[in-house]
Amino acid sequence: WKDLAEGLKYVLTLPGLLAVILSAMVINFLVSPAFSLLPLMVTDYFKKGAIELGVLDSVISIGFLAGGLILSIWGGFKNRLLTSFLFLVIMGICIALFGLVPNSNFYLAVGVLSLVGISNPLVNGPLHAALQARVDPDKQGRVFTLLGAGASLAMPIGLAIAGPLSDAIGVQFWFIIGGILCVILAILIMANKKVLQLGKD
Repeated sequence: WKDLAEGLKYVLTLPGLLAVILSAMVINFLVSPAFSLLPLMVTDYFKKGAIELGVLDSVISIGFLAGGLILSIWGGFKNRLLTSFLFLVIMGICIALFGLVPNSNFYLAVGVLSLVGISNPLVNGPLHAALQARVDPDKQGRVFTLLGAGASLAMPIGLAIAGPLSDAIGVQFWFIIGGILCVILAILIMANKKVLQLGKD
């Protein structure tokens, strides 16, 4: 608790850092339940089975590898957080599109989810690199613990809400709502000059 308190105290000294941590919490609140609901999306919406679920999981994982490779070759924009939040816009659009894909077009859903997988490392990699560059080395453990704790706290809350809501309005709507909100969040964050300042060398 002392370390977390010290981490929070340090976070408040860097303009924009608290907004980044809060955005990470919101993203986990929105995105984590979506991928926990993926089996239901396959069975209830697309009327498919275990093989098709395996295909979706595989293309997401392959996308992670491809996104990491792209990031290692390209390196992203000079402003790391601009890279991160621009690709969050792309990821949010793809998540929403996944929910909008007609249930008769499973292979279009496969293509859309592969783009989600590719976007993921391009969101997270530059974000962590920017924080490592800005946060004092002796404070990084506390700050990253605070970031991880906040994100982890948001996940079960999101799941608790997503389950009943998906039962009520349909599992695909969580993907649509979550994706759209990710796009809005990313645009709002990019409009915050203090946040983008953190991403500069």
